[in-house]
Amino acid sequence: MKFAKRLDPIKPSATLAVTSKAKALKAQGQDVLSFAAGEPDFPTPDFVVDAMVDSARNGATRYLPSLGLPALRAAVAKTFGEIYGIDFTQANVAVTCGGKHGLFNLFQALVDPGDEVLVASPYWVSYPAQIRLAEGEPVIVPTRADEGFRWDAGDVAAAITDKTVGIVINSPSNPSGAVYDEATLNALADLAVKHDLWIITDDIYSYITYDNVPFTSILALRPELKDRIFVLHGASKTYSMTGWRIGFVGAPTAVIKKLGILQGQSTSNATAFAQYGALAAVESDHSFLDTWRSAYDARRKRIVSLLNDLPGVSCNLPGGAFYVFPDLRGLMGKSYKGEVIEDDLQLAQLALEHKLVALVPGSPFGAPGFVRMSYACSMDDIERGLARLKEFISELN
Repeated sequence: MKFAKRLDPIKPSATLAVTSKAKALKAQGQDVLSFAAGEPDFPTPDFVVDAMVDSARNGATRYLPSLGLPALRAAVAKTFGEIYGIDFTQANVAVTCGGKHGLFNLFQALVDPGDEVLVASPYWVSYPAQIRLAEGEPVIVPTRADEGFRWDAGDVAAAITDKTVGIVINSPSNPSGAVYDEATLNALADLAVKHDLWIITDDIYSYITYDNVPFTSILALRPELKDRIFVLHGASKTYSMTGWRIGFVGAPTAVIKKLGILQGQSTSNATAFAQYGALAAVESDHSFLDTWRSAYDARRKRIVSLLNDLPGVSCNLPGGAFYVFPDLRGLMGKSYKGEVIEDDLQLAQLALEHKLVALVPGSPFGAPGFVRMSYACSMDDIERGLARLKEFISELN
């Protein structure tokens, strides 16, 4: 059978692959400790579930406008106005089938064949894939662990060509947890103006920062650029609603109209009753986040401490999100039971097979020799998982 060539360069999601394998082993009764899934381990708040159930029982089981429930769009617009300090209206918001769907639609609306889009590495695995699905070319601009995985403006400037149309920013970052400072964001904004580029700012983790450091937005810093900065957000990480598949895009009306056309011919609306749950979440006082952040913070500090105690391993303390991104290049070339570890993919496979610890290799994120570990899990899992990794490393030759 002949398949569309646009799928040829697209590989399955590494995070979903590892998560699926870990779940399959668990289903077989194996005591797998998984650091793979990028989702909160807290349940969706009861008041959100109740709002969803009540809406379904009261008839919210039919089509909605493709761009979303008007009340939810208005509530998101109000919240965006508070976060970014500029006026948003309902016409500036689209509700999508998860943040990933919102990102996909933005690339489909903005990227023509041959267009180049700048992406920092390490990157969330879907950025390059979705750019390629839009027949564009992701241009990867590396960051450095010793600089906190934040972009150097000089490196970004050097990567810009006459084919460059946009920049993707993700802060706090998946997979590194990096948080961009004002100087970096202002420098990126200046480049966007100089070269007439748009910016997608993926702010899905904006509510999860640490050490009393507030979330810093490029849009809030440079409100005069609101016509070229497009916000990606969603309910998944903030409200522990990953399976609900509700995302938000904030953008100029002209962009939102294009997304409406795309959704009208593809998904139609996101699930109706899920949107009513999201409405309750967005309109809440967010007080539950204090408890969640406190738990994430304690886990963050503990897992980084344990990782840095391992020989051949080093790890930055992330400033946001719920991931660590340790450097395991010091383990490459060693052998485990006679098998030489040549790369991070092989190391992750051995750790899962022999110690039942699920890690996501760094190579699919553009960072060979690293792994991504989510600490959206219990402290007990962190203690036991790192003890197993310590044992694994002790058995290397």
